[in-house]
Amino acid sequence: MKRFFSPLALGALLIVSTMTFSACQKQTDPVPEKQPVAAEEPKIPAETNTGSVSESNLETIAQKEAAEAARQEAETIYQNNCQSCHSMTPPAISAPPIVALAGQYRARYSKKAGAVADMVSFMKEPSVGKSILGSATFERFGLMPAISLPDEELEKVAGWLWDQYDPNFQGGGDCQ
Repeated sequence: MKRFFSPLALGALLIVSTMTFSACQKQTDPVPEKQPVAAEEPKIPAETNTGSVSESNLETIAQKEAAEAARQEAETIYQNNCQSCHSMTPPAISAPPIVALAGQYRARYSKKAGAVADMVSFMKEPSVGKSILGSATFERFGLMPAISLPDEELEKVAGWLWDQYDPNFQGGGDCQ
């Protein structure tokens, strides 16, 4: 009988030690490193039960697309009519850079609508009295010519100029 228990005890011991080793191995395996998360793609609105995009999501998408189209149109107006004199950033070409102008308008006006109205008025009929810039600017650059664009285009480019504000920009000698 002694022979029967010895191999059985030996087999049980072998099974228990294998199970213990497996359990320990699972606990001590290194944790796999997390893979870097790729930038998320823009989320497309979830579809409703009927398979269509919700009305509010369609409105939001349409508003974003309209705003981007307006921004591109205003930037094109700038490129075609203003960029030859007004660079985006210093150094100045032959007029103050856009970022400096945006900062001046932001310093003077708290609301975009008032600034845009005054920019349009100035662009249509430039004068020292309508300007937000100091006399040194006119001594350096002179007075800009009147811009003969439709009011709608002047409003678009003026709104775009307002949006070019950079709170980190610090004007200097080349800016005004």
